[in-house]
Amino acid sequence: MVLQEGLVIYNAVIRIGLVLLFTSLSFAMNGKLMAGPSHAWAWKHRVVVVFAPDGRDGALSRQRDALAGTEAFIADRHMSVIEIVNGEANTVMGARIDVSASGMKKFLRKNDDSFEVFLLGKDTGVKLRSTEPVTGDALFSLIDTMPMRQQEMRSDRAGRS
Repeated sequence: MVLQEGLVIYNAVIRIGLVLLFTSLSFAMNGKLMAGPSHAWAWKHRVVVVFAPDGRDGALSRQRDALAGTEAFIADRHMSVIEIVNGEANTVMGARIDVSASGMKKFLRKNDDSFEVFLLGKDTGVKLRSTEPVTGDALFSLIDTMPMRQQEMRSDRAGRS
């Protein structure tokens, strides 16, 4: 009788462990719980990552122009803009965060050095991917539709009341 009860408990513990293991693997494979050391910005910042083959790239120049003068909007939305050019990552606007060019390239599954823009949410999920420069208005409009941003705006309004 005691042996039978012990086996029942043992089997239940094994099942729970397997469920937890498969759940965590599923989240990790979908890129949702990637808040480890390489993603210290997770849940704090929205990140725009701009890839360009070199500093003379025309699309990079147009992207810079599209975001010029938007610093206040970027700060309000807890954003960071990172350029990855010539294999180096540099924060060019917003909150300064530490990322490696190779780590970000691997995370985003980017296989070449062509121009591309990504918007990553605070949950580290890719919210936008474009091979063309993206205007500040397009980025801000998209962000403002996100549930987390909606909550932030409600909290900001409540704080001012």
